[in-house]
Amino acid sequence: MNMINHSHFESADTELFRLEKELEQARTRRERAAKVCRKVGRRCEKLYPPRPSAWKEPDMPEDVRTAFNAMTIADMAHNKRPAIYAAWSKQIEEQKAENKALQDARTAKWEEINREGGVDAAEEAFNAICDEEWEIGKRICAVPAHTLEGVTVKLRVSDILGLEDFGDPNAAFLSIATDIRRLAARLS
Repeated sequence: MNMINHSHFESADTELFRLEKELEQARTRRERAAKVCRKVGRRCEKLYPPRPSAWKEPDMPEDVRTAFNAMTIADMAHNKRPAIYAAWSKQIEEQKAENKALQDARTAKWEEINREGGVDAAEEAFNAICDEEWEIGKRICAVPAHTLEGVTVKLRVSDILGLEDFGDPNAAFLSIATDIRRLAARLS
């Protein structure tokens, strides 16, 4: 009969418990960073210029439609467009370009406000903390659990990080399954 040295297994899970505390600290920092992002974002939203309306091609006037419908396939192939249709098409392209310029100017101003208002920096800080949290979670999954409490740590990490929703959840769940098999083998 094998004697199990429980202190060995509990001390082996100490790394999991330490990493779980580290993850909780990162999670707290992430929550604070998310609040900062929301606060900075709301402050910047007040400064955004109004959004220009989306460009929509106007209906073709009846006289232009009549000229267009009178074109033959040969006219289209040789780009022989009636003058009224060509003028209307040019006017439409100019309107479209003007609208795009307005949209681009608004986007540039929006980006400038975000940059100067701190949105970009706040989002970078938030993303860095999310990356740190994810890496800690991966490290937790890489450490074998030797007790039920250690497996529970891994399950909590899976829930906290939503491992079933991102990346390859199989690695985390295979790690947990391996731990359960190891524990079951010791108990039998």
